[in-house]
Amino acid sequence: MPLSNFRKLLNYLIVGFPFAILLGWFYLKVYQFQYLNENFVDGLIALQLSRGWLEGRPILFDTYYGSHWLHHNYYFILLTGFVTKFTGLYGLFLIYLGLLATFFLKFYRSIRTRNWLNDWFIVILFGVGPLAYHVYLDNYGWHPEQYFLPLLGLFSLSLARRKWIEVAFWGLLTLSIKETAVVLLCGVTLFASVLSSLVQHPTQKWPHYFFNRNNYLIVGISIVVFAAGMWWLSYLNGPHPSRLGQAVLLIQKKASISMTVAYIGLVAFFSSVSLAAACLLFIPWWRVIPQPKVIIGVFLGFCFVLLTVFFVEGMLYFPEPNMSIRYPARVGSWWAFMMSCYVFMTIRLVEAKLQPHSNQREWLLWAGLFQFFITPMAVSNASSIHGQMFSIKKNFLFIHNNRLGTKPYAQSPAKVLYELAQKLPKGCEIVCPAEYVGIFQNVYANEWSYDLRILTRPYLYIYEKKDLKTNKKYIFPKKEGYTTVPHPQFLILADAVWYNQHYK
Repeated sequence: MPLSNFRKLLNYLIVGFPFAILLGWFYLKVYQFQYLNENFVDGLIALQLSRGWLEGRPILFDTYYGSHWLHHNYYFILLTGFVTKFTGLYGLFLIYLGLLATFFLKFYRSIRTRNWLNDWFIVILFGVGPLAYHVYLDNYGWHPEQYFLPLLGLFSLSLARRKWIEVAFWGLLTLSIKETAVVLLCGVTLFASVLSSLVQHPTQKWPHYFFNRNNYLIVGISIVVFAAGMWWLSYLNGPHPSRLGQAVLLIQKKASISMTVAYIGLVAFFSSVSLAAACLLFIPWWRVIPQPKVIIGVFLGFCFVLLTVFFVEGMLYFPEPNMSIRYPARVGSWWAFMMSCYVFMTIRLVEAKLQPHSNQREWLLWAGLFQFFITPMAVSNASSIHGQMFSIKKNFLFIHNNRLGTKPYAQSPAKVLYELAQKLPKGCEIVCPAEYVGIFQNVYANEWSYDLRILTRPYLYIYEKKDLKTNKKYIFPKKEGYTTVPHPQFLILADAVWYNQHYK
């Protein structure tokens, strides 16, 4: 093969590398939800929030929390319903991967006319590297905050390229993800403002870059929008206590001085790990820009602001440090901010005729190795689930028996339940043991609890026969209108009219 053709082929492989990873990631999510015998609750909540409003249910209502709009301004997830209505749970991942692929494509087009290889690998490391993978894996299932990474990246990229209509579009989508989205947008925009001012006027004194009209405007608008979002949540909650109020009461009951110090120390340690992973990628640029302390100051300063926000969010789960900055939804949001800052920085500095330090590739290598080893500390994921994801035997059985997910739940007892699920009418509800909730993702499943969030008459009640005498959560409907479905392991009570239509 001629050298020129070999280089062209190598170029195609390098450019296509992250897109191939995205395809592999989709497979992993299908495998995670179909094959692992786990209840990924938050993923099923996200699905119900996504499409429930399109199937006649209250907006942002799920069978776990009830009215979720009392807790978060999760409005972007509603838009995903136009996809998940037809694709089910997997539409959530398709949208994420599609947005991330769009970001990679747009970023490549922005850098391909220059020496782009190092920046391409750095953005790959941010977008689909070890830390991003663990956030994506999310052993809780899925969170609306996952979309911060691609959307904030697209916002930052459009901002760097001065594509103002795209800035508004991606910014509004990002803003709709959650009430704290405005804090992330403020951080990226403030970083962009300081960096732009530094590039244009590199010899000014440092207060000039921080205290100016643009920055006052950015911070002022952000505070107003954030306050409006919090007021809206407070208004919806009415007399009920807010999540912050609940967190304060919890800490007053549980906290001791030693416990609080230990908790803060652990959160600080875990956050420093992910921060260090990002800073290693920034260093080659920081070494060549004028007055690096200015840009380092705004970056680290806003990292501290975000850490404070996520610390407050995690207080509701005190004293569990895994639910603070290590929680996939929170560390993923923070990682999205750091990636977006890098994207803006590299495009604008190259535009200003600056080049990163000559040892950038060495820093990239060390950053990749560092991420690989420290990610288990940076992101809270169940090691048992992570290990099963790469079990050769389990993957082979999944590929062979489940046909790459096109033939779900091929083994009993899940197979029988899945066959029942496929014949249920859309929008109906069922009640079943927790480990089988994911099988019924095409409807609205309640797992057995003392506080069932049932809106309509369930079509199925499913009980483990071995637990009938011991499980105090089990309730039994009136016999009228239900018939028993024969099964050796389960007691299944089915709506008689529906069952007779399909099985008699």
